[in-house]
Amino acid sequence: MKSLVIGLAVGVVLAVLALPALRYEISDHANLLTRVLAYGFLLVPVAVVTVLKSAFPVTHTTGLVAGATLALASTAQTYTGTPMPYVWLAAATLFGCAAARIMRNERLTPSPSPVPVRRS
Repeated sequence: MKSLVIGLAVGVVLAVLALPALRYEISDHANLLTRVLAYGFLLVPVAVVTVLKSAFPVTHTTGLVAGATLALASTAQTYTGTPMPYVWLAAATLFGCAAARIMRNERLTPSPSPVPVRRS
Protein backbone atom coordinates (compact mmCIF):
# COMPACT_ATOMS: atom_id res chain seq x y z
CA MET A 1 0.00 0.00 0.00
CA LYS A 2 2.83 2.36 0.86
CA SER A 3 4.49 1.72 -2.50
CA LEU A 4 1.26 2.56 -4.31
CA VAL A 5 1.07 5.90 -2.50
CA ILE A 6 4.70 6.60 -3.37
CA GLY A 7 3.92 5.62 -6.96
CA LEU A 8 0.99 8.03 -7.06
CA ALA A 9 3.25 10.79 -5.72
CA VAL A 10 5.91 10.04 -8.34
CA GLY A 11 3.17 9.95 -10.97
CA VAL A 12 1.89 13.36 -9.90
CA VAL A 13 5.41 14.79 -10.16
CA LEU A 14 5.86 13.21 -13.59
CA ALA A 15 2.44 14.50 -14.65
CA VAL A 16 3.36 18.03 -13.57
CA LEU A 17 6.48 17.72 -15.73
CA ALA A 18 4.53 16.13 -18.58
CA LEU A 19 1.72 18.67 -18.99
CA PRO A 20 3.84 21.55 -20.34
CA ALA A 21 5.74 19.09 -22.52
CA LEU A 22 2.48 17.73 -23.93
CA ARG A 23 1.47 21.25 -24.91
CA TYR A 24 4.69 21.53 -26.92
CA GLU A 25 4.04 18.08 -28.38
CA ILE A 26 0.61 19.13 -29.62
CA SER A 27 1.85 22.39 -31.13
CA ASP A 28 4.60 20.50 -33.05
CA HIS A 29 7.45 22.17 -31.20
CA ALA A 30 8.64 18.93 -29.65
CA ASN A 31 12.26 18.06 -29.07
CA LEU A 32 13.91 15.16 -27.28
CA LEU A 33 13.54 16.68 -23.81
CA THR A 34 9.84 17.42 -24.23
CA ARG A 35 9.21 13.89 -25.51
CA VAL A 36 11.04 12.34 -22.55
CA LEU A 37 8.98 14.46 -20.15
CA ALA A 38 5.68 14.14 -22.02
CA TYR A 39 5.67 10.37 -22.14
CA GLY A 40 6.94 9.80 -18.62
CA PHE A 41 10.24 8.14 -19.50
CA LEU A 42 11.72 9.37 -16.22
CA LEU A 43 9.70 6.61 -14.58
CA VAL A 44 12.15 4.02 -15.88
CA PRO A 45 15.26 5.05 -13.89
CA VAL A 46 13.16 5.52 -10.74
CA ALA A 47 11.71 2.02 -11.12
CA VAL A 48 15.10 0.43 -11.84
CA VAL A 49 16.64 2.00 -8.73
CA THR A 50 13.64 0.81 -6.73
CA VAL A 51 13.89 -2.76 -7.95
CA LEU A 52 17.62 -2.94 -7.31
CA LYS A 53 17.64 -1.34 -3.85
CA SER A 54 14.37 -2.55 -2.34
CA ALA A 55 13.98 -5.33 0.21
CA PHE A 56 10.67 -6.28 -1.46
CA PRO A 57 11.38 -5.52 -5.11
CA VAL A 58 8.27 -6.98 -6.73
CA THR A 59 5.81 -5.30 -4.37
CA HIS A 60 7.54 -1.94 -4.32
CA THR A 61 8.24 -1.71 -8.03
CA THR A 62 4.76 -2.87 -9.05
CA GLY A 63 3.13 -0.37 -6.70
CA LEU A 64 5.40 2.42 -7.90
CA VAL A 65 4.79 1.72 -11.59
CA ALA A 66 1.03 1.19 -11.14
CA GLY A 67 0.59 4.40 -9.16
CA ALA A 68 2.71 6.48 -11.52
CA THR A 69 0.96 5.03 -14.57
CA LEU A 70 -2.45 5.78 -13.10
CA ALA A 71 -1.53 9.38 -12.36
CA LEU A 72 0.19 9.95 -15.71
CA ALA A 73 -2.47 8.29 -17.84
CA SER A 74 -5.40 10.00 -16.16
CA THR A 75 -3.76 13.42 -16.36
CA ALA A 76 -2.40 13.23 -19.88
CA GLN A 77 -5.37 11.48 -21.48
CA THR A 78 -6.93 14.82 -22.37
CA TYR A 79 -3.88 15.60 -24.53
CA THR A 80 -3.09 12.18 -25.95
CA GLY A 81 -6.66 10.89 -26.30
CA THR A 82 -5.66 7.48 -25.00
CA PRO A 83 -3.83 6.13 -21.95
CA MET A 84 -2.09 3.43 -24.00
CA PRO A 85 1.38 5.06 -24.32
CA TYR A 86 1.61 5.03 -20.53
CA VAL A 87 0.30 1.47 -20.24
CA TRP A 88 2.94 0.29 -22.71
CA LEU A 89 5.58 2.26 -20.81
CA ALA A 90 4.51 0.54 -17.59
CA ALA A 91 4.68 -2.90 -19.17
CA ALA A 92 8.11 -2.27 -20.66
CA THR A 93 9.35 -0.78 -17.38
CA LEU A 94 8.24 -3.80 -15.35
CA PHE A 95 9.81 -6.15 -17.90
CA GLY A 96 13.09 -4.24 -17.76
CA CYS A 97 13.02 -4.15 -13.98
CA ALA A 98 12.52 -7.90 -13.84
CA ALA A 99 15.51 -8.39 -16.13
CA ALA A 100 17.64 -6.03 -14.01
CA ARG A 101 16.72 -7.89 -10.83
CA ILE A 102 17.45 -11.28 -12.40
CA MET A 103 20.88 -10.07 -13.51
CA ARG A 104 21.59 -8.69 -10.05
CA ASN A 105 20.54 -11.93 -8.38
CA GLU A 106 22.74 -13.95 -10.73
CA ARG A 107 25.77 -11.82 -9.90
CA LEU A 108 25.17 -12.13 -6.16
CA THR A 109 24.58 -15.89 -6.19
CA PRO A 110 27.81 -17.73 -5.46
CA SER A 111 28.67 -20.42 -7.93
CA PRO A 112 28.78 -23.92 -6.50
CA SER A 113 32.15 -25.27 -5.56
CA PRO A 114 33.41 -28.05 -7.74
CA VAL A 115 32.88 -31.55 -6.50
CA PRO A 116 36.18 -33.11 -5.40
CA VAL A 117 37.25 -35.99 -7.59
CA ARG A 118 37.91 -39.24 -5.77
CA ARG A 119 40.93 -41.04 -7.06
CA SER A 120 41.08 -44.77 -6.65
